[in-house]
Amino acid sequence: MLPQYQHDHLCSDVIYHNARIYPHRVALVCGPDRLTWDVLNKRTNQLANSLHALGLKKGDKVCMFMPNSIPAFTLFWGVVKAGCVIVPLNVMLDGASLARLINASDAQIMFADMATAQLVDEIRPQLTNIGEPRFHIFGGARPGWESAEAAVSTGPETAPVVTIRPEDPMTIIYTSGTTGTPKGIEHSHFGRLNYPYGFAAGLGVTRYSVSICATPIYASGTWITMLPVMYNGGKIVLLPKFGARAFLDAVEQEGGTHSFMVPAQYISLLQEPVAGRDLSTLQVLVSAGQTIAQATRSALAEQFPTAGLFEVYGMTEGFFTIANPQDFARGKPGTVGMPGFLEDIRIIDENDQELAPGETGEIVAYGPGMMLGYYGRPDLTEQTVWVSPEGKTFLRSGDLGRMDEDGFLFVSGRKKDMIKSGGINIYATDLEEILMEHPSVVEVAVIGVPDAKWSETPIALVIPAVDNETTAEQIRIWANARLSRYQRLSQVIFRTDLPRATYGKVQKDRLRAEYTEVPSIPATTGPSHNTGE
Repeated sequence: MLPQYQHDHLCSDVIYHNARIYPHRVALVCGPDRLTWDVLNKRTNQLANSLHALGLKKGDKVCMFMPNSIPAFTLFWGVVKAGCVIVPLNVMLDGASLARLINASDAQIMFADMATAQLVDEIRPQLTNIGEPRFHIFGGARPGWESAEAAVSTGPETAPVVTIRPEDPMTIIYTSGTTGTPKGIEHSHFGRLNYPYGFAAGLGVTRYSVSICATPIYASGTWITMLPVMYNGGKIVLLPKFGARAFLDAVEQEGGTHSFMVPAQYISLLQEPVAGRDLSTLQVLVSAGQTIAQATRSALAEQFPTAGLFEVYGMTEGFFTIANPQDFARGKPGTVGMPGFLEDIRIIDENDQELAPGETGEIVAYGPGMMLGYYGRPDLTEQTVWVSPEGKTFLRSGDLGRMDEDGFLFVSGRKKDMIKSGGINIYATDLEEILMEHPSVVEVAVIGVPDAKWSETPIALVIPAVDNETTAEQIRIWANARLSRYQRLSQVIFRTDLPRATYGKVQKDRLRAEYTEVPSIPATTGPSHNTGE
């Protein structure tokens, strides 16, 4: 009789395996604190066993409301080892949104630290599922909270007794808490394998790789470099809070090789002097969340010559493409790459019919990392489904794009971000790319606002350089000279910042709400974008 092999390749198993192979190698760094793989394995075992001792069982939901730290990391993976479902929440949430998401997740227990516990206390009366003994705090004492350290210290260091299957749920990630309809993206253990298996080879991860985690571990983008490095036995470096200097210090001190950041962070990084620093270990920089401008890409190549810039496009719901430096060098500027590990990506029109290469429509995708669904909301899950002619279920992305003849994907932006002006579709990313070529523009967001004649007209919200002496009107004239007549900007407005969602993505819906009543500019003083001016 052949042996019956168990599934021991899941995310719940990787720390144990590395502890056997690399027991004394440093696994985790955060500030001055360092853990070896052996110690990390024992601590996560203790955490898992302590959860079982508290009465939690496989499949129960555990909320984590903590920034990057050693306790947050061990909690995250201890919950996974216990077979429970980790619900990591954005520490930037307001109280009302936080309460809404905690309740929607059906979590039975809450973990926080001294920096976040106060907000949890403020919303306790609104929480429907978590009872008083189930609030645990790391890093200190607070009335009404149990010591997380005390609870964990009682757990055995041996592996928890639980059988985890690939189809079992592992995480619920909430992409936003700013609406009345929470969307908790539920993933299985199998689905999360898309990160180590899908990204490791493409990003050149080895056992010697060091991931500098400059974004929170509750953000799926962080996993792009974190999980492949974990699987290969490398080193994870957590930044408690992102800062350009802190990032560069971490690269120097820990020999950082890989990192994921969003464009806003890269723009910040370019403002920090690097003269005299040894950043030669840096090999891979990954960008996602928004298309990175060519001007930013060029500046990064000059400032970090040893690091190739990879651009990832995808959704937490579970698919991705990846563009590597060779793609751009071989004549594919502007692409977000090709479908990732076993991904199938197609383009459909407004009638749900598949489009030919070169035609723009909605991006739909299928892959091994697809979510189980939106937790507790089968109605929302059903709305995301497109079924292919051969009967395969795809995810509707809500993004517009096109595939070229070689299979490379080009993204035009969100369907709701497309500007319809005078019967013509204008893609904001095309305008943003031109504006980012201006030396005085640090960051820009283009949106459509109501216009009496054209229905909508594009305006640009610009963060100018610190030493900028160019006026907004001069930038508008400069950009319009480079844009097609139908694309031309009605206004350029300077701002000191832009509203952002999780780890820096610009919230254009908030900008549209803010600028809905922007007054029209008379044609004699400033052109509507469809004039020849």
